[in-house]
Amino acid sequence: MLVRLAATIDAIDPPASVGRPRVWPTLVILQALWHVARDDRAWRRLPSGSPPHQTVWSRLRGWQLRAVLDRALAVLVACRRLAAGRKGRPTAAIVDTQSVRTGPQRGPRGYDANKKIKGRKRVLMIDTQGDPLGVRVVPADIQDRDALRVLAPDLAAHVSLLLVWLDRGFAGDDPRAFLQRHGVTPEIVGTIGRKGFQVEPRRWKIEQTFGCLQRYRRLRVDDEMSNETSRHMTILASLFMTGMRLERMLRP
Repeated sequence: MLVRLAATIDAIDPPASVGRPRVWPTLVILQALWHVARDDRAWRRLPSGSPPHQTVWSRLRGWQLRAVLDRALAVLVACRRLAAGRKGRPTAAIVDTQSVRTGPQRGPRGYDANKKIKGRKRVLMIDTQGDPLGVRVVPADIQDRDALRVLAPDLAAHVSLLLVWLDRGFAGDDPRAFLQRHGVTPEIVGTIGRKGFQVEPRRWKIEQTFGCLQRYRRLRVDDEMSNETSRHMTILASLFMTGMRLERMLRP
């Protein structure tokens, strides 16, 4: 999985033809980042044989500034859709949010009165296979209907989208008008006055994706100092998750 992912990143962000050459290959950097995301390793406590933590962080920061991880995730999602016999560009998506606690470090945060959590809120958009199409991070005190607006770059990047399923937290005229301006038809899923557990159509898929991302210990508590770094840690975990799913599909 990491070999395929490293080849994808190298194709998107090849080494510069001038200047100092890269000492550590992308595969070794991804192996170190795997321990950071999956095991929540501290930067200064990477396994023996790993590159210096400054090198790993510098490479990740460069990918963050050049949107390399976003493009790599889009490539893996398209490959997984084609391997499943679907079109490479999705026409329907599912959107939901997840509030997570933050650590003691400084940085933007808020209090989600509904979930009773002080921290940040992840706004996730996936396709019908459960693969992430867009991830954004905002303070937890922002309402879902207002947090939807941060997905504007992701909606603009997926011009093929025609339909988006949302839960009742996104109900209202403003979210509907926002999505319609991007050429997307919103559909609210869920029943009022429901008692007990009930699987809601379509929305169960994004809850499954949130559960898969929670296997990465780095995401269980948000210890990043900025929303953008927190977002890229979520994208990094999404890359590993999607890469493993693709590897299983291509396995003979």
